[in-house]
Amino acid sequence: MMLATYFVAVSTLVFAQKKGTSTKMTFGKGVQFASEDSLFTLGINGRVQSLFEGKVDLNKETFGADFLLRRARLNFQGTALNPKFTYRIQIGFAHGDITSANADAENNLILRDAMLNYQAAKWLKIGFGQTKLPGNRQRQVSSANLQLVERSVVNNNFTLDRDKGIWFYTNFKFNKTILKPTLAISSGEGRIVSNKNGKLSYTLRTEILPLGEFKNNGDYVESSLEFEPKPKLAVAGVYSYNQASVRTMGQLGNYLYNSATSDIKYYGGDLLFKVKGFSFESELYRRESSAGVIINAEDTRLKNHVIAGTGFLMQSGYLITKKDEIAVRYGQITPDEKMQSVMNKQQEYVLGYSHYFAKHSLKIQTDATYWVNGTSESLIYRLSSVVTF
Repeated sequence: MMLATYFVAVSTLVFAQKKGTSTKMTFGKGVQFASEDSLFTLGINGRVQSLFEGKVDLNKETFGADFLLRRARLNFQGTALNPKFTYRIQIGFAHGDITSANADAENNLILRDAMLNYQAAKWLKIGFGQTKLPGNRQRQVSSANLQLVERSVVNNNFTLDRDKGIWFYTNFKFNKTILKPTLAISSGEGRIVSNKNGKLSYTLRTEILPLGEFKNNGDYVESSLEFEPKPKLAVAGVYSYNQASVRTMGQLGNYLYNSATSDIKYYGGDLLFKVKGFSFESELYRRESSAGVIINAEDTRLKNHVIAGTGFLMQSGYLITKKDEIAVRYGQITPDEKMQSVMNKQQEYVLGYSHYFAKHSLKIQTDATYWVNGTSESLIYRLSSVVTF
C-alpha cells in the first residue's frame, strides 16, 4: 500500500508543479493527469469489492459463513512521452490477490499486471510484460464487469490466467466484420518466479465480430448495459501449447510432484450475443496433459495431477429495467478418464440479481448456487458490493 501511496503522491506533486498540466476526475475512471503537450498522461483508479458468503453442506447438514474483502486494487495507465507507447500497472491488496498461488515458489504478490505497449501500426499493437493470456472469454472480462458475483467454477479450473511474455494484438476490418487475432509467447508458469527450464508457452486467440463492434467494448463486459439496438455477436477460438509445464494448471497451481513436467494442450471456443437488454454467453474448453496422476516419491499417500478434461458453461441475463438484471448460469466440469480417480465431475446452477447504480462502477449483486462436486452437494449464497472509482 505504501508503494501505491508514494506513486500517487509523487505523480500529483510533479503535475501540480508544472504549468499547463491538466487534471480530470471522472467517477469510475478515477483521476487523469496530462502534461501540457499531452505526451505524458497518467490515469489512476481503484476498485473495492466486499463479499458475504454462506454455504450449506447438504451431505453433512452443516452451515458456514464469512465476510471477505474480495478485491482491493489500484490501476495506473497512460501514455509514455509518445502516443504510440502506453503502459498499465495493476496491483492488488486484498487477501485473495496476494495469497500464494504456489506453496513452493516465490510470487509477485501484489503485482497483477505490468505492461508496456507499442502501437506499431493501426492494425498491430505489441505488448511486453505481464498480463492475462488470450484464453477464455470470462477470464478476459475484468472482475469489475461480471454479471454475477464471481466467475464460473468452470473458469476457475479451465483458465490460462496471467503470464509473463510478449503479446501481439491485431485488428482487421472487412466491411462490418472485424477480426481480432491475439498471439502471446510466454513463460508458461504464470506470476511465480520462473524455474528457467527454457521451455515456453504459445497461445493464440482469434475473435470474429460479424455484426460489427459492440458499444464501449461491450464484447468484454458482461450484461447488456449499453442496450445494443441491433444484435451483436462475438465468436472466438483459442489454442495454447505449454511445453514442459511444471504446475497443476499450467500457469496456476502447485508444482507437480517429483519435479515432473507435462506438455499441456488447451483449446476451445466461446461466444457472446447481445441485443437490447438481453445477453448470452457460452464457453467450451479442454485441457489435455501428457502426464497422468503423479504419486509423491517421498510420501506415497500424496498425489497430484494436471487438471485435465472439459469445461462447459452457459450464462444469460436480462435487464428488467435499465438498472436491474436477472441472470442465470449453468457450468459443468468433466474430467478426463485417466483423472477420474482424483478429480470429480462438477456442476453448478446459479441464479443472480444485480442492481446497477452507475453501471458496473457502482453495483450490488447477489446470487444463489447449487453446486455438485462428485457426490457432495452444497448451496452457496453470496452478496457483493463493488465500487470502481
